[in-house]
Amino acid sequence: MTEQLAAIPLPEPDIRKLQQIELGILNRFSEICKKYHLAYFITAGTLLGAVRHQGFIPWDDDIDVAMPRKDYNRLRKICRKHLDGQFFFQDHRTEPDYPFYFAKIRRKNTEVCEESLIGVQMDKGIYIDIFPLDRCPRSELGGKLFFKGIELLNCALMAKVNPSFSCGYSKRQMRMLFALLKRCPKPLLACLREGLRWLCSWGGRFCTVGGAHGYPREAYRKEWFASCVQLEFEGESYPAPAGWHELLSHMYGDYRKPPEEQEKTGHFISWGVR
Repeated sequence: MTEQLAAIPLPEPDIRKLQQIELGILNRFSEICKKYHLAYFITAGTLLGAVRHQGFIPWDDDIDVAMPRKDYNRLRKICRKHLDGQFFFQDHRTEPDYPFYFAKIRRKNTEVCEESLIGVQMDKGIYIDIFPLDRCPRSELGGKLFFKGIELLNCALMAKVNPSFSCGYSKRQMRMLFALLKRCPKPLLACLREGLRWLCSWGGRFCTVGGAHGYPREAYRKEWFASCVQLEFEGESYPAPAGWHELLSHMYGDYRKPPEEQEKTGHFISWGVR
């Protein structure tokens, strides 16, 4: 039986329970990375929480990590063979209706409800997000086109698995292209997305595509990720980009603002443990 909790944002006692489950997933992921010498970094809201709170932002309901593409590809293979017990790796190769560009590690026998995924036939256990650190073009125009192309393909894949989904494009050309892409089979859309990534793999910047912030906030200088430092998060230490200050300033501006001045958002309508 699934325990149904409150609508977004979740009440503090309930979100804390959710955070603890996510922390357990992060720790299992971290163990695998240490064992197999895989590089990763906490990023986005998780990095912001580590710097400002030494743990979760009080109302944050997910965990974000990023991995260099070569380590990300190795992780998929390693998890297929060695991730067992309570957890499993999920991407578009493990589940045909999984629409996202990045991967997740989920905990079995749990469930989270996200509005955009209602009715989508895929496992919906509690998770952490794992973003590949890919390359994007150095130029502004190239970066914008790369992100827009991936976004279009992501939206088309989402519309294939959730017919009620709409990206809400206002320009006629974008609506027409979106309508055309929605007619393509899912394997072709995934192949086009991978092909676009490969074409831009020579790019001069790192990026995480498919996240909440988009371009230009998720296009990064390579030197920010040239090495890592250990930052405290919920009583443990995790690797963070050595250029974490520059990264957070780039993504959030004045990231040291008091928490009450930040927008409180959430991903989930409800969650539960079976």
